[in-house]
Amino acid sequence: MRARPLLTTAGLLLAAVSLTLLVTHRTAGAPPTLRTAARPAPEWPYPEYEQGPLPVPVPPRVALQVPVPAPVFTTLLREDRPVQLSEGQVGVTRVALLRGGQPVSRHVLWRSSVGEFIRASGAVAGVNGTFFKDAAIASNDSNMLGPLLTPGGHFLSESDPSKFRKIQGRPLVAWSHSRFMVTAFDPRTMNSKADVQALLPGMTDAFLAGAWLVHGGQALSRAQMMTHAPSDAQQVRPRVFFGVTRDGLSIAGATITPVSSERLARIAQQAGAQEAVLMDSGYSTSLIYGSRALAVGHSSRRVQSRPVPHAIVFMNPVMALAPARKP
Repeated sequence: MRARPLLTTAGLLLAAVSLTLLVTHRTAGAPPTLRTAARPAPEWPYPEYEQGPLPVPVPPRVALQVPVPAPVFTTLLREDRPVQLSEGQVGVTRVALLRGGQPVSRHVLWRSSVGEFIRASGAVAGVNGTFFKDAAIASNDSNMLGPLLTPGGHFLSESDPSKFRKIQGRPLVAWSHSRFMVTAFDPRTMNSKADVQALLPGMTDAFLAGAWLVHGGQALSRAQMMTHAPSDAQQVRPRVFFGVTRDGLSIAGATITPVSSERLARIAQQAGAQEAVLMDSGYSTSLIYGSRALAVGHSSRRVQSRPVPHAIVFMNPVMALAPARKP
């Protein structure tokens, strides 16, 4: 005779119903208990930037993914040489370069073409400046990404704490009449005028660039620069760099041929840059010498290059004392 199973299908079903009724009876009237995982306190945005001088604790510093090229790098800046333009080709890339003169950071509360910045300053040449927040071509917004200091002491801080994580570690560029400095931006300690000016005695100009391209005369690799660079930094487009040469001359270059930032870094190194950083590029690309537009990312019938809120103009030594006019 075959042995009968201990539990039939009907028996299993009856046991399950009985267990459900038992649990319901024991927990009737008791409020449900919800268990949720504890959320860590957000590190960003920093509360001290939202609440002003209130005595709030400073959160621990967010570790950078890789070491930045140098804590603070300074070198000689010579402003006694006239501005020189050179045009050439590096491999298959057409490049225009500016060397010498006195570099001056200019900012307006609207947008102007680089040519208008040059004429208003009485300068010889210029390139478009650093990154700004509203990328729309038709916009007239002038809000910059990161701190900005222009001659005369006008200072803009980064007012949006949600941007801090994005721009931490990007190169903060500054100079006086004799020294050029690049350091990794820390929003906790470099977002006020006093803190920025304390980095370099006699500082006249400062801005936050997009990425470090050349450090100590060596081009950075793609992996090194992309740790803190904009996500589109390696897209192929006309691009602009700014920096200082081994012999202390300011230098800026723009590619007429579209390139990646990695390629731009090698071009800047071959051009003699000791330190070089990425400026806004693509449609914003503009290198103007006098009335000549050597490199332009976007133009129209009305203006020879895209209007931007920030530019670096190059003045000959005798022009440095001329007052700026309104663009």
